Amino acid sequence: MNQWVGIVALRDAPSAVAMPLHRMAAAIATAHRIRSYVLSGGREVRYADVREALRAIGRRYASADALGRSAAAFTAARFFADHTDAWRELPWWLQHDLGEELDRRRTGRRSTAPARPAPRRQPDSSPIPSPASRSPLPRKVARTHTSHLATTRTADRELDALDIVRPPLADPGEAFDAIELPAALTDWLETAGCSPADDPVRARWIRIATLHTSFVYERTTGPVSLVGPHLVPMLGSLGATWLDLLVLDTFVADPTIADEGEQSARLARTGPSTLASLGRWAARTGFVRRGRGEQLTDTAGVFEMVALQLIGALVLTGAQKPLLTLVEEHVRSAGSGDADASDPPGHQDWYTLLQQQPGARETEWEFTASGPQHSLSFSGTVRTPDGRSAVATGGSKKAARQAASREFLRIHLPEAMKQTPTTAAVPHGRVPPPLRYSGDEPGHAQAVDDLRAAFELTRAADPWLSQALIHRSWTYENPRASASSRQRSNTLLAHHGSHVARALMAYDRALEAAGRGLRPTAEEARISSVANTECRRLGAVLHLVPGMLIGAGERKNPLSDPSDGAAQAVLAVAWRHRGTRLLVRRPRVLHEWLVGMDDGFDPSTQLERLCSRFGITMESDFFVRGPDHGQERLCELTFTGSDRAVRWSGQALRGGKTQAKHQAAHEVLELLHAHAEGSRPAWSPQERELLGFLLRQQLIQAPSLSGKQQQRCVQGGELGLDLLATGDDAAFRDWAARTTDLTGALPSGAIDGLLRFYTGCLGLVRYGADSPLRNALREASVGCATPALAHAARAALRAAASTTDPGSTLRGVLGSWWTEPAEARRVLMQDEAGPQGAALLDGGEAAALRAVLDWTARAARSVDRAVAVDLSLDGGRPYLLMGIDGVDLPATCDALVSLLTEVVPSMRCTAADGGLLVHWRPAGATGQDAEKPGNPLAEAGLTALTQPLEVPRDLMPVRPGTDTLGTAGGADSTLA
Repeated sequence: MNQWVGIVALRDAPSAVAMPLHRMAAAIATAHRIRSYVLSGGREVRYADVREALRAIGRRYASADALGRSAAAFTAARFFADHTDAWRELPWWLQHDLGEELDRRRTGRRSTAPARPAPRRQPDSSPIPSPASRSPLPRKVARTHTSHLATTRTADRELDALDIVRPPLADPGEAFDAIELPAALTDWLETAGCSPADDPVRARWIRIATLHTSFVYERTTGPVSLVGPHLVPMLGSLGATWLDLLVLDTFVADPTIADEGEQSARLARTGPSTLASLGRWAARTGFVRRGRGEQLTDTAGVFEMVALQLIGALVLTGAQKPLLTLVEEHVRSAGSGDADASDPPGHQDWYTLLQQQPGARETEWEFTASGPQHSLSFSGTVRTPDGRSAVATGGSKKAARQAASREFLRIHLPEAMKQTPTTAAVPHGRVPPPLRYSGDEPGHAQAVDDLRAAFELTRAADPWLSQALIHRSWTYENPRASASSRQRSNTLLAHHGSHVARALMAYDRALEAAGRGLRPTAEEARISSVANTECRRLGAVLHLVPGMLIGAGERKNPLSDPSDGAAQAVLAVAWRHRGTRLLVRRPRVLHEWLVGMDDGFDPSTQLERLCSRFGITMESDFFVRGPDHGQERLCELTFTGSDRAVRWSGQALRGGKTQAKHQAAHEVLELLHAHAEGSRPAWSPQERELLGFLLRQQLIQAPSLSGKQQQRCVQGGELGLDLLATGDDAAFRDWAARTTDLTGALPSGAIDGLLRFYTGCLGLVRYGADSPLRNALREASVGCATPALAHAARAALRAAASTTDPGSTLRGVLGSWWTEPAEARRVLMQDEAGPQGAALLDGGEAAALRAVLDWTARAARSVDRAVAVDLSLDGGRPYLLMGIDGVDLPATCDALVSLLTEVVPSMRCTAADGGLLVHWRPAGATGQDAEKPGNPLAEAGLTALTQPLEVPRDLMPVRPGTDTLGTAGGADSTLA
């Protein structure tokens, strides 16, 4: 019984009577009462409305290819079943999205596709007011007239600071402690102040970071099998993003850099050489775990990638300060070219130094390659007209050229090597700082003061904030004012700020994905760049343009919007003065901008991917109307399917073809979303034709989709799958009726194909790669699961495997359990169900009920108390109420019930005053009138929902007669 210590949840005060007679009536009333969810502001919303809103949020995230968040929204919708209280807290971002979606529904506003959960501030003006009948393209900051913005009151800025409170990073589990870290890496971590012994969670993430993707791919057992295929590449992308920023930090203060082009070129030289130095350090330290194939060759790229993964893990776990030291050391070691690890700190680009020497400028070069194709070695020879030469080798032509230049200098010009200047960053104190511009430009001084207060900077930052607000057109038109204030345009700062923005965004994205577990989706793990449109949006919410110094000619340009560069430059100033403190405290608008950044696909790409999946060809034509000074473009989309074609003309607007196409695609996506929600009572003839065509084509092509494409349909909640996944029978019938009204009768044979499609998709929901059951079994197989979860996973798997077995009566299941010698002395049974107690349960329902009964009996034995079981009838339906004196049975059974309801959705469990009420979905409660003919589409989906689903063979690891997982489940917990 020791294994049940910590599983059984005791109540504060045991009741005097094990099962009072009135408790059954109260429990049934609890199961059928209308439940409400309380939002953060105190507003109560019915569960049915919460589910609808969560499904709408999930569909919109899925269309933007944010599949991690769409999956979270669809999973959360299953928490809000009408028969029980929600047992999970929603993530903060989903609570925010839920509030906005419910507000939208209450006020009747048209929806916009929320790719991220930040509230939006609308731009100060819009190029074209959108007609009331259409939804404007969301989330794109319109280009605005700078002359209008110059008069905007800067007092409207909302720049209060915010302490960032994030959920804790997911703990990979103690099983990962089996991955040994070499002594050299452990010593470095201890010296850097992040000893593995001080923070076990950080140490486990560092261990994961030492695994190359080839190693993860080959390990199907042990703790490494818990790591998803996209996790370590995500760490590598995060590390690469931060390495670029930290390398750039080492020389941004160099006064010899003339423009952003030179700064970018230096980063392009220093970044790869620093990464190469880090890769050599990783190889020497010996912490890289490679697959068998990669072990045959010492490919530099493998070590460099794992070095980036280590950087990503250090960033993710809050060890940024030790990381700064590590990068600075390797920048000095690498210099500004391809250097050898033995080079002294602070050397220069040897090729450039050679070209600067008198008599060595007219050099001739010759390169030869040798070795196998996968590991070429290059030899470089340099000669001068006077006959001097040198030869050296390297892993690339560039490396060979650097090595040969260095060898030439060592042999023929040793004095030049002694004169090599250092490339380390010049301290701020040695660089004459700019001065704050003190002219009479309206709004500039106020903007600098506002930004200083918002980012909590000192007055020493004022000259740099002033520079961040200077457009290059102003410095060109005002050279004297620029010289007197030692100012330049914001382009250098903007280049630095673009890397700051991407690093901050990458940190937030990776932390959110890693907070959910070790198996992020490809979309969750993707770390993209920050688009100029997003930076322009930040500039709009910061109201930067009114405080900018802009040339007169540029200010007259109605299409100019310089706020993106200014926003990047402001971020650079904040980073230079506050550094990593921006991760924990920053202005509210900056935080909302970061979490609301759109890194998904644009509407055109979303629609094209949807059409491609269902065999629809989409073509676009463009038309121009209006006078030359105010031309508007519209896009006409043509969709071609198997038998016909339809057209859709988008709203006309100012801008280019791309924006017009995005608008038309957005309108089509909005129609599909409105149909899925059932929010439109009527359609125009053009809308009916388009929707009918698209939906009919999807339904016809659905049976031919591959397993991967079916998974995409599940993730997107397409074709009513979001309703079937949550078991909303009536809602699915309504959707099917709306759809059939638009598509008409489907071809013969299509319904059978749709039954196979829905069956396959629901199988992915219950048993797919990232289903709750499979994740629980995966954790249990390597010892990462809690005892409760490990027992629950095995019990749920046995119940799932029994879904195709012959059924049994409810009373028969109870009788076989009650009469067992181990249970007979601890059960108080009361049976008032009469003939209905002989209700037939299918194999899965019978096995699931037996699992709950066994779990309850074990809990009772662990506290030496009896189980009270009451079988009763209400409205012709059987109900089973179980309780243990002094035990919170719902909390005790939580791990089991949450998995059983996934694999046997017809069984329902309701918490009732410390007891657990078990009941079943009534077979006829699907909202169908028996006197009316059934909808074939609805019947296909509901048949797939209610019929037993066969468990995949790879999930059948339970050995007969045991309670342990076999080798098919990956019971081996070693790394071998």
